Amino acid sequence: MTQPGVSNHVAQLERQTGLSLIKRDRGKFELTKEGRAIYRYALRIEKVARELEDTLHGLQKGIRPSLSLGTTITYSRILMPYVLGNFQKRHSDIKIKLDAGSSTEMEKTLFSGQNDVIIIANPHVSRNIQAFPFAREELVLIASNKHPLAKKKAVSLSDIRPYPFIIREEGSATRDAVLTAFSRMNISPSVLIEAKSTEFIKEWVSQGKGVSILIRRAASGEEDTSITVVPLRRPLFLEVSMLFLKSRRYDPAIQKFIAFLRELKI
Repeated sequence: MTQPGVSNHVAQLERQTGLSLIKRDRGKFELTKEGRAIYRYALRIEKVARELEDTLHGLQKGIRPSLSLGTTITYSRILMPYVLGNFQKRHSDIKIKLDAGSSTEMEKTLFSGQNDVIIIANPHVSRNIQAFPFAREELVLIASNKHPLAKKKAVSLSDIRPYPFIIREEGSATRDAVLTAFSRMNISPSVLIEAKSTEFIKEWVSQGKGVSILIRRAASGEEDTSITVVPLRRPLFLEVSMLFLKSRRYDPAIQKFIAFLRELKI
């Protein structure tokens, strides 16, 4: 558009709203407070309009609707096969793409548009994010059957301090919750190693090389006969949520997934 054309459109918008949207001064301009508010909404309107165009274009071409889901590595292994398996039984027309990483990594993929929805624990919710409660996970200690702590009915964080501790990787919600709990008690755990893999942590624990804290769902398992799960005397929990951008809340695939989760008993 030409500069006069832009000026004409801005003038029309100011007449429609009854507001001054731009401050003009000696050939320079900047948005007013009202102008900045309208600009933010304009960006959102444009994004929704583009999404509508893409959806209609896909429908016209017969393209299957899709849902990109990001979650933690642990959830991708122990829970998503059950969740997504049941979802696809009901919505076989929706193509699913599953992504996995730390909670922090998954939050970044949501803002970048790489994933449509994410399921993570203790998220950093902003005004641009819609959060939907998904599950509440209890954190428990795991130790080798021969470890002194395995004989206890429950353990405190101070009980754990003397022993080598295996902790989850940077960006893990479990790691953040555990370190925060230790910090509140002014306790510094004897961190032996950091690991991203739950299976690696359990293997090291089973060999008596240290203890760790994981969610009960990941710690328990029929195959883990060499590991004992011990509750914490002061229970710790992770609040797990499904998150998506508010600007995407009318996406048909996201709406169907939300409706499915509301009915699902985790």
